[in-house]
Amino acid sequence: MVLADGPVISASDNTTVLGPVVAIPQGAQVMPVIIGVPGANAFVDVRARPEGGGPDIPLITLVPDRGVRSMDVPVGAVAGQTVRIVLDPVSSLGRRLLVGGMGPVRAVLPGWSVTAGLPVVARSWGRSAIRVDDGTLTATTPGVALGGASRYLGVAVRGSGTVVASAGGAQTRLTASNGSWTWLHARVAGAEGRIAITATTTEGGVLALGPVATPAHGVSLSALRASAGRVTAKVGPLAAGLRVQVRVGARIVGTARVAPTGMVSIATSGAGGRGTVVVLGDASRAGITRAIRLTG
Repeated sequence: MVLADGPVISASDNTTVLGPVVAIPQGAQVMPVIIGVPGANAFVDVRARPEGGGPDIPLITLVPDRGVRSMDVPVGAVAGQTVRIVLDPVSSLGRRLLVGGMGPVRAVLPGWSVTAGLPVVARSWGRSAIRVDDGTLTATTPGVALGGASRYLGVAVRGSGTVVASAGGAQTRLTASNGSWTWLHARVAGAEGRIAITATTTEGGVLALGPVATPAHGVSLSALRASAGRVTAKVGPLAAGLRVQVRVGARIVGTARVAPTGMVSIATSGAGGRGTVVVLGDASRAGITRAIRLTG
């Protein structure tokens, strides 16, 4: 097939198009396909058919434009395999599918390993970010050298959904709800670290991830006390300026910033029962969470 302004395959009456044999190299993340559907209300299921046999592997469902244009297909799930790309239109009888070409494969996020989902780099909320639209992206960051007291790697998160970061079997989970940029950290071991990230949007939602993992050091949380309508704690001078929240379930009942002395005092609006104290991290400092019993 030809990528540029060359021949176009025209398939009608729901004809499935089977692409040529292609070896997907390790590290490949997306493969562009040039397709269009004159008319509207048509979907194209894209699958990979292993040359060695076995069932087709679903890759993505595309909604083509009326005109022929390039659309990215995620291929991280079949990296290292030899496959044929299957274009299976789901449309009314008589609707034509125009195919102008496939490939070449490329890496949208150099150095990252993408195993599921379509990686897209776009400007989101004022910065360049990895954008996840209404779905799931699973990827591992490049190796990052840690120095000094750094024992964590972090990524910035914003949007609506859940992001899980893991390293060495330990997991950290963050639920985003269209607020400001928030940092998610995972503890790593050794002089160089990587974190595996699974980002899942809410239905119809969008998540944005910072495209670079940054080293961070941890903060402590001690001398935790709850009295009538107030929580106090020692977080340490290195945490000065960080925001600290007191939560009961998902509800925030108090917030304050760590003082230059490393102490924090938070009014809790008379809330009682089991709660959590959450120190929110930033680019260079990993947050921490502790349980507490509140006294109203």
